[in-house]
Amino acid sequence: MAALIDDPRVGDRAALSLARTGPSFAIDPLLAAMTRDGGADRAALREALAVAAQRGEGSSGKLAAWLETDPPSSALASAALGLSALDAHSATVAQLIERALGQTSDFATRWRLLRSAGRAGPSERIDRWLDLELREEREWMLRDAALESLAMRGHDDRARGLLSDSYPRVRAHAAAVLTADASTTLERAKLARRDTWPMVRAAAVQSLRREEEALPVVVAAVDDPMSVVRVAAIGTLADWPGAQGWDRIHERLRDRGEWPDVTAASIGYVIAHCRTDAVDSLLRVVQRAAPSNARTEDLNNAARAIEALRALQTPEAENAIEQLRRTEGVPPTLKLALEQPLPEDERCPESGR
Repeated sequence: MAALIDDPRVGDRAALSLARTGPSFAIDPLLAAMTRDGGADRAALREALAVAAQRGEGSSGKLAAWLETDPPSSALASAALGLSALDAHSATVAQLIERALGQTSDFATRWRLLRSAGRAGPSERIDRWLDLELREEREWMLRDAALESLAMRGHDDRARGLLSDSYPRVRAHAAAVLTADASTTLERAKLARRDTWPMVRAAAVQSLRREEEALPVVVAAVDDPMSVVRVAAIGTLADWPGAQGWDRIHERLRDRGEWPDVTAASIGYVIAHCRTDAVDSLLRVVQRAAPSNARTEDLNNAARAIEALRALQTPEAENAIEQLRRTEGVPPTLKLALEQPLPEDERCPESGR
């Protein structure tokens, strides 16, 4: 089985089979395969190494012995990424990364090292390296990976400088990391209102949840010109104490031309806050699925609206449900929504009785 690991036709299957059937034996040939040409790029070898290290005995000793052979940084990074999913090997992951830091690395190797670092054991050297990558790395993907690992290591504050990063995905990630960071509330609110990229505005809006002083910004985002931001705002307000922003959200629910994902988010808000005044609007959503050529999105939202009506438990809502049950030609998706059991935790307190 070990001899087949380098076979291009069955090598990946052989590596995984060997790791499962002979985990203690498998570690040495798997590490050796990682050092050969192309081995560091094989995801199956990383997966097999994790399986073998988790199931086998003496894996730490074998990994330490392999380190003494001075493997290339590409193999070190690949092994670190494979083992990073195992909490028991966090110290070994830190050793692998530290050994690789002194070597020149290509993009793929550095990416794997950065992705592994978040779960590595305590290491001031790794923390300093991540901070340097965050501040000086030109490739946005590597800055983003460094940010994620620093956040996983408890250094959320390092993300503050990236709220003004030149790349939108990095700004969005920084905003998410800094959720509830009081020192950056104003800056994240400005991103939510003014950033030119919808993904950044959406991430900034979500990062403002439960920050009372930023509530007007979140409510205003319900009317953002881009649907992804409207969805983020409505979802954030659904989790907010009190029915904040309902008037604007209700308009979105009633708007027949609204994007389906915004309608779905609005229905979720109705359920979260038990908006008993939304019965008529929910019925309109159901009616959009009446034509024989109704879109799948309309059918799905109609089913969600039915579930919301059932959850409200008001006489008006229950009358609407009974009327729908008596209606002929109801699509199967809606029949299922009408009849399937509704979880108790999704029911609103009975009212109007």
